Amino acid sequence: MSDVPDRVEQRRLTFPPSYRLKRRRLIRSLFDRTRDDVRTVAKGCVRLLYRVVDRAVLGHDVPLQVGFAPGPRAESGVERNRIRRLLREVYRVHQYTLVDPFVCGPEALIVMILFRGAPEQADDGIGRDLPPALRRAAASLDERAD
Repeated sequence: MSDVPDRVEQRRLTFPPSYRLKRRRLIRSLFDRTRDDVRTVAKGCVRLLYRVVDRAVLGHDVPLQVGFAPGPRAESGVERNRIRRLLREVYRVHQYTLVDPFVCGPEALIVMILFRGAPEQADDGIGRDLPPALRRAAASLDERAD
């Protein structure tokens, strides 16, 4: 028997297009080193850059938007797409770690998930490192709210 509550098991694990981070202005703000509101979490081969913004800035009424980057070591398009697909799939299954705190509030979260490892370690590394990184980011956001 699972120790996960029933309502969590019944959630729809979808990742609609409105949850994808596409606006260059928002993506660029995550990589701006002069900003002090951008936070980062690194775990193994995965790094998360995230920032809390006003929901009106996103253009959609969603609690967060996420982007994925495969890193410079993925040389071919096939490798880049495979890494991006793995990142999306692991995030989709574990997304409520970050979604839940922002569902009812006026703020939203923008996140960029970066893969920093070698393409050969993507299969094992992403599934192992992304869920703990998401939990650490959620914990740091909880500290901010307190």
